Amino acid sequence: MAFRFKTICLALTLLMFIPFSALSAEKSLILYILDGSGSMWGRVDGKIKIQVAKDVMTTLIQETPSGIDCGILVYGHRKKGDCTDMEMVVPMGPLEKEAAMEKVNKISPKGKTPISDSISMAVDKIKGTEAESTIVLVSDGIETCGKDPCAGVKKLKGSGVNFIMHVVGFNVKADAEKQLSCIAEAGGGNYFSTTNAADLLAAMNQIKESVVEKKKIEPPAPTPEPKVITQKVSKKTTSIRIKAKGPGTLKLKYDSWLKPPRYYKLIDPETGEEKARFQGLGDQLVPPGEYQIVWRQDEHASGEVTLGEVISVESRKTTEVILKTGIRPVTPDWVKPPRFWRLKDPATQEVTAHFTRLEPQLVPSGAYDLAWRQDEHGAGTVILDRVSIQPDILNDVELATALNPVPAKWVPGSLRFWELQDVKTGKPVAHFRLGLLPQLVPPGTYRFIYRKSEHGSSNSDLGEVKVEKGKMNEFPISTGVKLIPQPGIKPPYKIEFIELNEKGESIRTVVLKRSFDPMPLKPGTYKITYRQEEHGSSTLTLVDAFELPEGALVEVEM
Repeated sequence: MAFRFKTICLALTLLMFIPFSALSAEKSLILYILDGSGSMWGRVDGKIKIQVAKDVMTTLIQETPSGIDCGILVYGHRKKGDCTDMEMVVPMGPLEKEAAMEKVNKISPKGKTPISDSISMAVDKIKGTEAESTIVLVSDGIETCGKDPCAGVKKLKGSGVNFIMHVVGFNVKADAEKQLSCIAEAGGGNYFSTTNAADLLAAMNQIKESVVEKKKIEPPAPTPEPKVITQKVSKKTTSIRIKAKGPGTLKLKYDSWLKPPRYYKLIDPETGEEKARFQGLGDQLVPPGEYQIVWRQDEHASGEVTLGEVISVESRKTTEVILKTGIRPVTPDWVKPPRFWRLKDPATQEVTAHFTRLEPQLVPSGAYDLAWRQDEHGAGTVILDRVSIQPDILNDVELATALNPVPAKWVPGSLRFWELQDVKTGKPVAHFRLGLLPQLVPPGTYRFIYRKSEHGSSNSDLGEVKVEKGKMNEFPISTGVKLIPQPGIKPPYKIEFIELNEKGESIRTVVLKRSFDPMPLKPGTYKITYRQEEHGSSTLTLVDAFELPEGALVEVEM
């Protein structure tokens, strides 16, 4: 026993001299800065750059082991021309993979490239941590907010924050490559030049493994110096012949469904500034540069639609622009043309595209809420469905989810409105003042609200209705009460139909004023009160309690 006690004491004594870092795994941290600027709508090897970046990030997230704190910062993805548009879409900490992938897949490039401020924001997020910190910038272009990110990184490295900065250039030009490699060198890291999806994934994996497995990154081969150009200068003159860059040619590729537009514009991808405007579908001469297309199909039947993708025009070369991403609403034959329909950003509810005609339309790819307004004054705007627009095809979107209120013969032909309300919140989801006619509505379970007149009645909750997707759903309006007055009695100031619970307590009241019209109600137990004049009479109870069965009209003789 004494020997065992001495052995334990010796072991504890030895543990006291082992550094704590050797007893626990070293914590590591990696923060990604992703380019969400407008230029990420460009293509590499036929694929849209932002989609390639999303695919690569999804793979990295899936393969990142536990124990690695991770964060993702995105710039330029919410507003055009805004140098403050930066967001930590995935906060620093243990990685919640499903949530992180969902956030990444929602990135929609829009604006400028504030690289310098994004790096400053990233460094702020890792201040105070004792973990080995790695920052990875992925960009397809240079700083466009007037700052020097290379000098900024040098200053941050000298501030005492311990981090390594790697930079991945994604299909960048020579001037951008020079700036991005300078940032990496100032951050004590490496610069990776990538031109396609495979290169991007390989570079990101190499950086990730350097953090996870503590592998040393082998620096990429230095970029070869450009070939020296020797020009012969004629001695017969003092001038040098220099060729200025001329325009390139823009060629539109499209399918037969696309009609010539009212006009289309070329804009700067990051600022939104208009650079050129054309009509028709013919070839056009365009100055070299990068652009986005803003398309307007009709003068009055549609609004401007920013198509998303960035096109690059080079001097004396032809750039083919694929205009094949579209949407075609498909509706049942009873649906009349709406006042308008729209595509809205699900996160911000900003309008991406606006149309009045049910024709194929050019739109950017992505996920949208499809909003529908049947009539300018007779209906509210309804979000019918979430639609996914795939690139380079005409997407048929079937709009066939509908509700038909079917009234009994005794139900008055005129009414103020009917609407569907959210069961939990009571907020209107769909609102119509076009009579009891079928309407397109979103699928779900709702309360059906009937309003006979604006001032002569209150809302009558007729019960729940389940709307199934893709079909015509019917809601019968066949339950109600009608007072049968004696001859000569004028319509009263008000009649109250009071719904009662099992204890005989009031649940809700439906009011009818200056009328003996039948009132649609939901099935249940009711009490009826009656007041002939507002000030000259008291309220009488006509019926203490009675059952109103489903599908019945109860007539109360006075």
